[in-house]
Amino acid sequence: MTVGMTSSGKQALTKKTEEPAKRISRTGTWRISLVYIAAAALMVLAAIYFKTRGPGHFKPPELTPLRAPKLTSLPELKDPQYEDKMLWGSYRSGLYFGMRTRTPKSLLSGLMWFNPDSVDTLRGQRVRHAASQDDELSTYGWVRHDGESYGRQVLVDGEYNMTLQMVKHFGEESGTGGDWAVRILVSRAVLTQAQIAKGTRPGSSKRVSLVMYLGDEEAPRTPWRVLPQGEPEDLKEGSMLVTGGNKAVGTWSFHTVQSASAGKKAGRLDYLALPDEPQYQYLLHIKELMMGIMYERLERNPSSDKFRLYLPNGATTGSNIGLFQVTVSMPATVDFVFLSHQKGVDPLLADPSSRVEELSGAKLTALLQRHEQQFDSRFDKSFLSSGPGAPALDEETQEVAKAALSNLLGSMGYFYGTSQVRLRPPSAGGSSVHNYWDAPLYSAVPSRSFFPRGFLWDEGFHQLLVQRWNARMSRDVIAHWLDLMNTHGWIPREQILGKEAAQRVPAEFVVQDPSHANPPSLFLPIMNMARQLQRAAASQDADLPEVQQFLRQAWPRLEAWYRWFNTTQAGPVPTSYRWHGRNSTTNLELNPKTLTSGLDDYPRASHPTDQERHLDLRCWMALASEAMAIIGEALGLPAHTTEPYRSTADTLRNIPLLASLHLDPGSGQYRDYGLHTEDVVLQRRNYNLEGKMQEMTVRVVGTPPTYQLVPCFGYVSLFPLLMRLLPPSSEELGRQLELLRDPQLLWTPFGIRSLSPTCSLYKKYNTAHDPPYWRGQIWININYLALTALDHYRSQEGPWAASAQQAYEELRTAVLSNVVAEYKGRGYLYEQYDDASGRGVSSHPFTGWTALVALMAAGK
Repeated sequence: MTVGMTSSGKQALTKKTEEPAKRISRTGTWRISLVYIAAAALMVLAAIYFKTRGPGHFKPPELTPLRAPKLTSLPELKDPQYEDKMLWGSYRSGLYFGMRTRTPKSLLSGLMWFNPDSVDTLRGQRVRHAASQDDELSTYGWVRHDGESYGRQVLVDGEYNMTLQMVKHFGEESGTGGDWAVRILVSRAVLTQAQIAKGTRPGSSKRVSLVMYLGDEEAPRTPWRVLPQGEPEDLKEGSMLVTGGNKAVGTWSFHTVQSASAGKKAGRLDYLALPDEPQYQYLLHIKELMMGIMYERLERNPSSDKFRLYLPNGATTGSNIGLFQVTVSMPATVDFVFLSHQKGVDPLLADPSSRVEELSGAKLTALLQRHEQQFDSRFDKSFLSSGPGAPALDEETQEVAKAALSNLLGSMGYFYGTSQVRLRPPSAGGSSVHNYWDAPLYSAVPSRSFFPRGFLWDEGFHQLLVQRWNARMSRDVIAHWLDLMNTHGWIPREQILGKEAAQRVPAEFVVQDPSHANPPSLFLPIMNMARQLQRAAASQDADLPEVQQFLRQAWPRLEAWYRWFNTTQAGPVPTSYRWHGRNSTTNLELNPKTLTSGLDDYPRASHPTDQERHLDLRCWMALASEAMAIIGEALGLPAHTTEPYRSTADTLRNIPLLASLHLDPGSGQYRDYGLHTEDVVLQRRNYNLEGKMQEMTVRVVGTPPTYQLVPCFGYVSLFPLLMRLLPPSSEELGRQLELLRDPQLLWTPFGIRSLSPTCSLYKKYNTAHDPPYWRGQIWININYLALTALDHYRSQEGPWAASAQQAYEELRTAVLSNVVAEYKGRGYLYEQYDDASGRGVSSHPFTGWTALVALMAAGK
């Protein structure tokens, strides 16, 4: 039976079902609202967190700074007096001369010079600015530089003989960063006997134009006023060229005075001031800008009788670049003076003439002489010991040692920017190249003309010299490097920070790989600091508290760095290590380079694989382990912290274990291990590329490779000796000393060469256009390591002390005499020296580790 429902019953049922539905609807709405509110709150919190922590917090660990106290924040480096003293410096390493502030966006200056009366200046672009080997200067380099306040540089450029002196000064009226002056003495160069013999004619130039420019990388705090006192009637009376205001420096003014001239007639001043244009980047192309403007002026106003190159004399509102051209007849002396002013002082109202007088003319001469004497006295105290057994140095060797130190100190640069890093695998749909983080770097550079930027493994050698001259400056440099460490403990090996540095680097070297290492040579100067602490009981060193504080704050970074090496660079078998970064697929290289090792084209296994064992890296890790143990012990860290490092150092020093991995019993030589064949050659072959036949040089392999010890004897083979891993009384030490001194292998009259002539790749090109680099040439940094090892072994009791003594004396004499002779005869320190003739080759002036000859001369 079907039961029917009345309409009233249906209404009642509907009412009963609607009410709960409404309640559910209201409750659901309330719950959904809570979800929205919570989500919004989380978004707000995330935004606040993102803003306070910065976008870098969300980056991959490879692009994130290590979470540890920054070393550059140490009290001694943040001391206002120190920061003020170091604010200005000759920190533009890639120029013949330039000053800049140690700030992210700098107030900077630079020097250019040229012959204003020669059409060749335009045709051949013979304007000097960026240091370049292509300019073929007879010589240039700092012969005195203290790294802080004073420098003297000698430059011989064709017809021009120039001496440039720079000095910083802090007077009662000086503002932030103090004042500085630059004196340029220029005369006609005298021909050498060699030039006369070649038939070189005396030059015809009678005048030279010196262009000193200023630029502010950010908008000036106060507008620039160009020639605010009007154009000068006589440069001998001096001229205020420009005033302005800068965020870091405050109010400043720039002046020039012609202190001496060839005759009664004063020099000529021309100028140009304009704002930088982001799309044109005038400051980066200041030389081209100036030449273009002078050419345009010449086109508009052609001289009826004589060719002349002058700036057009004009200033634009909003200028932050100023060029000031002083043209003088030779001989002449021109002084440029930069004054910083205290807060609230207007240089036009304050009349700075007395301050300019203090930094120009006769008073500047006296000030420069005082600084020169102070440098010489300090050098003698730091490098020339007078105790028993101290080496006697002739005047020539002393001068070269001073120039070596000065070139290193005077070439130290300050950079700011971000590295480019390649991440693997690439992010989905995006580029694999990413920015690191913006950071500063205060560092020495290997070469002003060729490598005006920071290199990680070079810097360890640089600081061995700097720390002897100025310990705090060295700690400042090392602090900047260690602060570049990421979360994993990696430091980019080549630092290309800022547009000025980047514009001189080939594209293939710009991007860094976070799996690639570089020798941890910074442990060399850092270990010296730890030993300084260990000697504290018998030392009166005033630096000890700062050294201890530095090492204590550096410890987390050193641990991370060591851990990164010990994990990412570990080899295929226990206690073996392998450099990453070799190209296993190329057929264009005779022996694929190992750039990460620092030894570039030094012969390794012919066919790169992940089964390689690299001897030099294993020895570097022995040094790093020893260094970590010594640092930890010097800091008084608990045994459970230091013992693992000590244990690892002892393991890596184990001679039977080392021999089982790397020793060839037949020759007694230590070697790399890997997949290798000697049967490889470069050949020219024709290839069809996109329908066209092209000839290419490629590697051709004959006999297939097998796993073996690589049969090459050279610098890598010496590393157990260089790192002092061999016991002083062992037969092994005697055998390695004998190999070292064999003239058929590495020993030459000029130093230890990088590769034995018995090696199949000795002096071989690696590609058609890639000449040998670490394949026979003499390198000063490795010779220095050899000398320090020999110095160690000659002082240890054992049967080989006399042999080590003799080798030390002969090697030191060979290297020093050759470097001094080359510097005297050719005007430069070189990157490397030919093993057959001793002749300096490759980049010059090499202001980096070749400067270690100063320590060699001092017997340190």
